[in-house]
Amino acid sequence: MVRIFTRILFILASAPIFAQEPLKEDLAPCGTRGVSDWLRGYKARPPVFDRSEDTLWVALQPHLLARDNGSGRIAAEKFINSFCQLNEDFAASNIQFYIKNGWNLLNETDWHVHSTIPEGIEMMLTNNVPDALNAYFVADPAGNCGYNLPYAGVAIGHSCSGTNDHTWSHEAGHALSLPHPFIGWEGKTYNFSVPTPTWLTYDYTHFHDTLETQVPAPLDTALVEFVNGSNCAQAADLICDTKPDYLSYRWECDAQNMSPIKLKDPNGAEFYSDGSLFMSYAMDHCQSRFSPEEIAVMRATLLTEKSNWLTPVRLEQPVEEQAIAIEPVQDQIVPPVGAYFSWKPVPNATHYLVQASRFASFSFKQVDVVTTDTFLTAGLLSPNLQYYWRIRPFNDWHACAPFSFSETFKTSPLSAASEPDADGWRCYPSLLSAGAPLTLEIPDAWHGTDAQCSVFDAGGRLIWQSNLLLNAPRITAEIPSSHWPAGIYHLILVSEKGAKRCAMVVGPRI
Repeated sequence: MVRIFTRILFILASAPIFAQEPLKEDLAPCGTRGVSDWLRGYKARPPVFDRSEDTLWVALQPHLLARDNGSGRIAAEKFINSFCQLNEDFAASNIQFYIKNGWNLLNETDWHVHSTIPEGIEMMLTNNVPDALNAYFVADPAGNCGYNLPYAGVAIGHSCSGTNDHTWSHEAGHALSLPHPFIGWEGKTYNFSVPTPTWLTYDYTHFHDTLETQVPAPLDTALVEFVNGSNCAQAADLICDTKPDYLSYRWECDAQNMSPIKLKDPNGAEFYSDGSLFMSYAMDHCQSRFSPEEIAVMRATLLTEKSNWLTPVRLEQPVEEQAIAIEPVQDQIVPPVGAYFSWKPVPNATHYLVQASRFASFSFKQVDVVTTDTFLTAGLLSPNLQYYWRIRPFNDWHACAPFSFSETFKTSPLSAASEPDADGWRCYPSLLSAGAPLTLEIPDAWHGTDAQCSVFDAGGRLIWQSNLLLNAPRITAEIPSSHWPAGIYHLILVSEKGAKRCAMVVGPRI
């Protein structure tokens, strides 16, 4: 069977979106507060011992938000990098995440940029998928890089995503019962010159274990942890191998990943905070690990409280090879309308991110598409220019394979008539007035055959189909384009001789 259109799953606008999104430095590191009742109970009873080294596969449901008009969604490459980074950060814990039901694309401006946690609660409870960690990627998650709602999901800001950013791992740690090591200090500034208190109160409105437990008053008390560890099981995060930390703001670390400022505990013992922990607020380049006890807590959470997130087997194998481009390569000339890309299938890959750019750095992309096929028909490119293009394979379980080596092609000048292909087949005009017929020039080898003529829009939807008898060297196809919106369309002609492709731009009705 001949597949005659590409299944495109995710397309970015070919023009950049200039609406301002908050920068990372303008957002608080995390909005999450509190210690879960499950963790308090876990620390008060004999812990769940997980002696296996088996990988725990955790279902993840991403929701990628955009404005009402579909603009502003996180770039596909950035999301893939974030997913790769999440699994790399959790590798030492033998916890790995997989995407359960694909990428859920939501268009809702009020959720894409929300200023309050209750708006985020509404977003999550409206869209959550059961039996998975739901993760929402938005432009502004209530003024934070991210937050976790124990009964709903995690929200992540676009500017706090991507390679070498550990915000998603931090929030996933919260979802698996880990508090901040400085719990109680959120919103407070540590001052070495004044005595350190023995306990702190903090507001954890909206961050109770369930919506029903948000009454009575949302205040809790946290003991301040001593350096000697005497109260480590009852103070701060209740975890003893994460040492005291009172810094609740982004801070730069020294060469040993420790805080540059000295702190002292309520007994006056001096120390430095550990910036290597993902659950700290140290800069991303300082962070590299969950502690062994943090790992034990997360695995115990998954084996008990969140066992419904687990799947017993890995369904897809790693994607480790680079894709290899087939065409266009080595400055091959392609039409600016309907350029055709193809590449070799990569073992275990189910999806491909395809990019084309005028720049070798791919800093601006005119093609930025996720597809499940190994070919792609692009829309409108600029004529008479050189382009670079590349492919990145992935699946719902593994997203760390690199891009292919970039290949180059050139677009031909845009004209009303296309040049014949190697078989002598062509169609024109490629710039089609609404309602005007399309002329097909048929090579001798195709004469006398029946063909099915189909037209698809730029999104791959079939909009017209008819049978044609190829009984002359030149055929006029009366295409009902007067009823179609202006845009790019693809005509596919399929007969026993094979398939031919023709791209055309339908102009606006005058």
